[in-house]
Amino acid sequence: MKRILLAALLVLVATAYAGAKISLPSLISDNMVLQQKSNVKIWGWSDPGSTITISTTWSRREYTTISGPDGKWSTYIKTPGCRSGQTMRILSGSGREEITISNILIGEVWLASGQSNMEFEMKPHPADKWMTGMYEWEKEADNAGYPHIHLFKVEEDYNHDAPQEECRGKWMVCSPDVAKNYSAIAFLFARELHTALNRPVGVILCAFGGTHAESWTRNTIMENDSLYSKVYSSYAPDTDVCKKYPHKVPAAIWNAMVNPIVGYTVKGNIWYQAESNAWRAGDYPQIFVNMVNDWRSLWGQKRLPFYYMQVAPFGTMPGIIREKQALVWEEKMLLDIGMATAIDVGDSLDIHPKDKVTPAHRLALWALAKEYGKNVEYCGPQFKKFTVKGTKAIIGFKNGKGLYILGPNGQKGSSGAAYIHIAGPDGVFYPAHSSIKGNRLILWHPNVNAPTSVKYCTEDYCKGNIYNGHNLPAYPFRKE
Repeated sequence: MKRILLAALLVLVATAYAGAKISLPSLISDNMVLQQKSNVKIWGWSDPGSTITISTTWSRREYTTISGPDGKWSTYIKTPGCRSGQTMRILSGSGREEITISNILIGEVWLASGQSNMEFEMKPHPADKWMTGMYEWEKEADNAGYPHIHLFKVEEDYNHDAPQEECRGKWMVCSPDVAKNYSAIAFLFARELHTALNRPVGVILCAFGGTHAESWTRNTIMENDSLYSKVYSSYAPDTDVCKKYPHKVPAAIWNAMVNPIVGYTVKGNIWYQAESNAWRAGDYPQIFVNMVNDWRSLWGQKRLPFYYMQVAPFGTMPGIIREKQALVWEEKMLLDIGMATAIDVGDSLDIHPKDKVTPAHRLALWALAKEYGKNVEYCGPQFKKFTVKGTKAIIGFKNGKGLYILGPNGQKGSSGAAYIHIAGPDGVFYPAHSSIKGNRLILWHPNVNAPTSVKYCTEDYCKGNIYNGHNLPAYPFRKE
């Protein structure tokens, strides 16, 4: 009888041990990068009521938490300054289940999100005809051996039903083979930060081509707001367009790709999206603001900066989307944001310009200046004021020191601004003659005797050629 009782007890103990297994999200794995000098969120799953203990090689402290009724647990761990080659050990309360995470970097972590221009990989992909590869991709890939840059890619997915807990993806040590199959902009951004700061850098790529901002927004934010009524009716799961493009259903990308990474501590986000919202551009500012505010509330960080790219000009994409993107920044509809522009590097025939070095560099300048205090110019000339003297319009700029106009052969000059127009009281715009005096732009046209309006690079396709002394392009504007 005693043997039977002992055997039964051993079975119960063994069952309890077996049931205390730990599982972790794909983000918390070998080669992960943790934000330095922060309280970083670590989470996973176990049996309800399990005690989880976490220890690290950078601290003598142990962190203990208990899984909830749903089996999910989370805690925050303090990180030191930048380090490499670190290890984290996670144990269940029984001590029988242990997971060791190796080759951890502690440095700067950035989220890189958006649609196809963020997803666009360095090398061409014959199977995906739109993925034509960036200029000089072989050269850039050869210069991609960086053991202190680690890259994570959230694999493309969508879900129409509910937010998901897990995504597919893994942390990879940056190498030529890894980088050439990764987002060109995300890699180039990471490399510039790593080089400028001499710190480890991690990037989490979360991008899906052809997605509007509503795909990236939670249903709970949109479903009772009339702002979204049209997109709900036009992109319901049973519509023909969404049967063919299921990622366009509202909240589909949020559910499958964003919710699983919410809360992973990052320094900030670089965002390249808006092309798919161009045909209903009027709603975009508030849609973008709502999305950013919701992400920030859910990430729960003191700050979550967004530095975003003003979409590049393209032949058939309504140019007004760039004005609406700019409105969020210019009108300070959000704090801790900045907008870089690709107004001079678009492609009239391809919505995916092959020049990815330029936008990545401009996004990196924003981050280096605003988040790391580097003394770099990060912003091109911005319209400041418009005055009239006789028949001429005089445009003043912020960040306009060293103003020049780039000529067709690459020469710097003081005349020949392109895609700039002037109008009088009748509202008829004419291509303006231009000259630079100091840091001001002078405009005129023989048919305009009393200028009342000016506009620059507002067309669907245009190629800006006004720059400041730091070779950063002027932002488009439309002013009266």
